[in-house]
Amino acid sequence: MTRWQKEPFAINVKIGDTKAFCACGLSKNGPYCDGSHVTTDKTPYVVKFEEDKTIYACGCQESANRPYCDGSHTKLATNS
Repeated sequence: MTRWQKEPFAINVKIGDTKAFCACGLSKNGPYCDGSHVTTDKTPYVVKFEEDKTIYACGCQESANRPYCDGSHTKLATNS
């Protein structure tokens, strides 16, 4: 699994939005699902939002709370 970036994605969502976030780590459009999971047993994280807000989606693919950032990127080696 490769990292999309070394920090979270800040995403503005609106009430009623539904987003599908990559769970397999293969998406070329991270953090969003692009269907690459069809070759795996993973399914995307589908989230429907109930309010307008900014979310922080994991960019390093190490979060234990995916699709959301839990700060795991701060523990990664700076050269990885």
